[in-house]
Amino acid sequence: MKKLYFILSVCIISYNVYGQSVNANIEPEIENFQISMPNMNNSNLSAQVPIWSEDFSGGFPSLWSTNSTNMGGAFATCPWAWTTDGTWGYWNGNQGNSPSNAISSTTASNGFLICDTDSANHYANGQPSGSTYQYIESYVTTNAIDLSAYPAVSVEFEHLFRYNNLGNTNFTPPSVYVSSDSINWTEYQVHGGISNNTQSSNPEFTSINISTVAGNQPTVYLKFGWVARCYYWMIDDIKIVETDPNRLEIADHTYGGWWLGYQILGDLGADYTFNPMNQVTQNPYRMEAVVQNNGASDQTNTTLHTAVFDDSGNNISSATSNGMTSTVNSYDTLATNTNFSPTNYGYHEISFWASSDSFPSTDTLTRGTVVTDTIYGVDYDWNTDGTNAGNGYFLGRSCGGQVLANRFDIYENTTVTSISFHVNDNSVPGAELNVELYEADGQIYLEESDPYVLTASDIDNWVTLPLLNPYPLFAGTSYMAAVRGRQHPTDTSLISSTTNPNTARYLQDNCGNGNWYTISKALLIRMNFGTPSSVLDSDFDLSYNIYPNPANRILTIQNAIKNNYDLNIKNTLGQIVVSENQLSEVEKTIDVSGLSSGFYTIEIKNKDKIFSEKLIIK
Repeated sequence: MKKLYFILSVCIISYNVYGQSVNANIEPEIENFQISMPNMNNSNLSAQVPIWSEDFSGGFPSLWSTNSTNMGGAFATCPWAWTTDGTWGYWNGNQGNSPSNAISSTTASNGFLICDTDSANHYANGQPSGSTYQYIESYVTTNAIDLSAYPAVSVEFEHLFRYNNLGNTNFTPPSVYVSSDSINWTEYQVHGGISNNTQSSNPEFTSINISTVAGNQPTVYLKFGWVARCYYWMIDDIKIVETDPNRLEIADHTYGGWWLGYQILGDLGADYTFNPMNQVTQNPYRMEAVVQNNGASDQTNTTLHTAVFDDSGNNISSATSNGMTSTVNSYDTLATNTNFSPTNYGYHEISFWASSDSFPSTDTLTRGTVVTDTIYGVDYDWNTDGTNAGNGYFLGRSCGGQVLANRFDIYENTTVTSISFHVNDNSVPGAELNVELYEADGQIYLEESDPYVLTASDIDNWVTLPLLNPYPLFAGTSYMAAVRGRQHPTDTSLISSTTNPNTARYLQDNCGNGNWYTISKALLIRMNFGTPSSVLDSDFDLSYNIYPNPANRILTIQNAIKNNYDLNIKNTLGQIVVSENQLSEVEKTIDVSGLSSGFYTIEIKNKDKIFSEKLIIK
């Protein structure tokens, strides 16, 4: 059987200590809703009138067939079925009692097809999944389709999938098979290189040029299938269209050097959405994209283009890659010849598009990033208000206290003073936790905070906990900013997640063997930098009293030493949002009603010293 692998041809550094066991299915995640990637577009499918289509509005097509085999010869099988529910798998936190994660396809309300392997194994074999779940082969096949009048054709569809055993010889990832006689099949793997325990985009748009097999053929069959032991695959809105002679698409993109740049620096190549100026100065944005030739002809001079815009919409940087020839059905990873080194704080938007001599431009895809003063993060909660917070991962569970962590590469020596995290709205007041710092290679414990008990006001909000001692971080080293929960039968705590695939994120499973595992989504956990003042907090308290903190309208500063002083309030980007000079009043009130809710730093400077303190605006 001929195989055409539709995966990204990239090299990724792996660490065995983080590897998800191929026989484990321990993901302790609650998937209550889906969150799409902010500042990204995805329009991979053709706008042409289809030659043939199926949206499953009539249920399971009467002329189609499905078959399923348990590869171990046991009881559990999983034929494809029509549904509107989503997956009933045990893994989703509902213990198989209710569905979740339905595909958000164009016509999802009409129904779609699902292979719910996780549910089939759970109901046949029970838990724990790591020892009871079996590999199940499952296929669904169309009836014959007449394409005799069309020499160049592509199949397009929307799907949603997740798996756990990529790399195991018993596992076959999501694949489409095409045949002109229902006997000899050509296989196209369509998982796109997505890693274990990671859900695809919802929906994932896939287009395959099948002209070499199906062009001008009077009987064409499509077959969708895989061999898996857990999770799910859903398919909807399948169509066959004429293939454009010239068609390029950007399949994926990054600004952290995720596919190529990391090989030069030896780092992770992560996309840091909140990037401190001292770090990005040493590690400029490295723009790359995977460009697919989904047309019927080879493309010459295929080139990646990027443009960077500041928060006022000004184009402040542009770059291109070297041109190359893209063959039909190829996936080519291109990188711009120059990187982007920001000079200003604030939000930046990076646009990506590709062209060739015969194809003027793909759709433009965009990603956002914020250059900050002290915040290092990988989430998309731009306003630090929880708006873009996703589903939650458990910290405190009845079986044990888990640890969740994001990994951060350090490019310039600095000091971490605190760690911030977003408390998911499924958390319970009274749950106890603390933050911790690790060296990433080997998970070497370095520092922690005092224990903290969640209050009602913390739920669905960000919390910042200072480390017991500010800790120096060194360039060339990777660290993990972590949050640890406590075992408790009812006081549950969860950390919100974010959809940023070009990151490294981990769970220490203290309900199991205590090992570290890679998890499917990045976490709303951030590092906060800053060199601590030589002035002790007690000195600050004796000199100036600031209240209330948190504040929402009026802030009062009491000047106990009666010296003249200058006052600045800075936002998380290091920008001065309030400034007062030569103040001498014993008690001064400042109107902060115009400031957005969030975290700030108030800085007071007199002739002798500079004092600073964190300020929260409600």
